[in-house]
Amino acid sequence: MAVGLVIAMAALLAVAVAFGSRPPAPLPSVAAALKRLDLDGLPPISRYAARDGSMLAYRAYPGEGPHVALLLHGSASQSSVLNAMARAINGAGATVYALDVRGHGESGRRGDIDYIGQLEDDVADFIHCLRPARTEMVYTLAGFSAGGAFTLRVAGGRHGDLFDRYIAIAPALVFPNGVARPSNDAWATVSLPRIAGLMVLNRVGIHRFDSLDVVQYAAPPDDPFFTRAYSYRLAMNFSAGLDYLSALRRVKKPVTVIAGADDDQFYADRYAALLKPVKPDIAIEIVPGVGHVGATGAPAMLEEVVRVFRTMPAR
Repeated sequence: MAVGLVIAMAALLAVAVAFGSRPPAPLPSVAAALKRLDLDGLPPISRYAARDGSMLAYRAYPGEGPHVALLLHGSASQSSVLNAMARAINGAGATVYALDVRGHGESGRRGDIDYIGQLEDDVADFIHCLRPARTEMVYTLAGFSAGGAFTLRVAGGRHGDLFDRYIAIAPALVFPNGVARPSNDAWATVSLPRIAGLMVLNRVGIHRFDSLDVVQYAAPPDDPFFTRAYSYRLAMNFSAGLDYLSALRRVKKPVTVIAGADDDQFYADRYAALLKPVKPDIAIEIVPGVGHVGATGAPAMLEEVVRVFRTMPAR
């Protein structure tokens, strides 16, 4: 039995090492969206101390009202992509913070984290830094694409009570199948054999190979804005999680999903069928004429996000 187990572990390790993903061809639409990025009034990078001593990056948009919003960018991106959205919410009177999620931008080492669950800890550490000075505020977590999926993960996780409301914008729900369009493969190539092998190794307590890349993104090469590859532990953490539907069933806070009707990466009209059976009170809002790439700056999307932010209940 012991010999068989060793052979099985060796086979899984061989699969994990050998079957990496190939980088997809860069998407012209992504490069074009980056050129159109609205950086007017972009605040400088500030930093806060996470529990491991790392100084992680964020941008602050101070406001006078009773609301605080924490914004999370999408895959391979960074906080500056949220500038237009942050300014729009800030214009509604809220104090807004946009994070460089660890593994992106100026937070930590690109494409990797230390353990699955560290991103939730980073968000909790940031909020704990704020609360002594802002104890009576209404806190909203809002994320776009992968950040939207991660927002649902936080809502249903151990730190779910840190926020009063959750807004997931075009959340990247790739599991179970049905929401992601086939064209989503053009943005990211995923090594499923490597992920499967590492998942089994993780189950028996082997984590030394979790730094291996499992996702490659179709970002412009050599552009410092983008993070072009994710390790296993970053890919598994910056997502909704494999059991997010069960977790979402336990969420007591208000949750709204906003999606563009013309999203070319996800079927906007399928979010309701997936999510409402487990959380009937979840709000699903569809914005006509808005796609996925560039949605964080699309006027119609910004208008809807601000409307939801102003009218969404908190409890």
